[in-house]
Amino acid sequence: MIWLYAHTNHKEDLDSLRRMGVLWKILHAAGIEAELLVNDYRAQLAAREMGLPLATTIETMLDIDAVAEFGDRVVIDSTEEAGERMGHFVERFERVLRVLPCGAENRYGERVIDPFTAGQFLLDPELEGSTESRAGRVLIYRDSDPGKELLEHREFFEGLDLDLYWGTYFYVKYEDLLGEFFGTIHESEEYGELLQKAQTVLTAMPQTAFEAAAAGAAVLFLRRPDLPDCLCERMGSYGIPVVELGDRPALEQALKSLRPVPGPIESIPSFWIEALVGG
Repeated sequence: MIWLYAHTNHKEDLDSLRRMGVLWKILHAAGIEAELLVNDYRAQLAAREMGLPLATTIETMLDIDAVAEFGDRVVIDSTEEAGERMGHFVERFERVLRVLPCGAENRYGERVIDPFTAGQFLLDPELEGSTESRAGRVLIYRDSDPGKELLEHREFFEGLDLDLYWGTYFYVKYEDLLGEFFGTIHESEEYGELLQKAQTVLTAMPQTAFEAAAAGAAVLFLRRPDLPDCLCERMGSYGIPVVELGDRPALEQALKSLRPVPGPIESIPSFWIEALVGG
């Protein structure tokens, strides 16, 4: 069995789930059995909206061996600290892959894969669109906003004729406040349609930035203070402009010249199949 673990909770985004969902589809298409692991009920529901099977919930990454058996293969998409437990996983499981943006040191024998490196992307081909017949601007800020950053940066977003993606973990009463300075508020199940039809996508989620670019939208990445420099550098290397969250003059200037990414950004299923079941 192959277990695909995506770290999820109400303070995180669904980047990990989106990647592991694509990997599940790659394996399923190749006739390889795999199961998803997440941390919460809302992520289970989000997975179903993505066309994925019902995921199993566990409390943290440290509980993977409560469901996975000796000799199984495991993919871990999480920034959680595992410590020496990772060494236990490497000893117990036949193969352990760790998916980490910007990569990291291999400490216990696990294989670390950067999902934002050419050839290693996990992007859903079903979201591919066209650069033609697109219209409108949409902000797919994050899947959660527990600190109400959108309200804090109201002046940054106001007056740009932006629609808003309603994140899976957004608070219920938050909608009325955001409706004062955004246009249409789109539900989370419209995520794929937004990537395929919006002319411009603004986002603070790295996975979404690459998905939107691959789908054919013009993409602007909003840098949050908690994101590492390497992610923003990676955006720039693929032609996705980066603007500091709160820098309105830079935002307006970037929007004037924003264009779709010229080169292809795509998944290569054979890379992941080889990584998991190859010799």
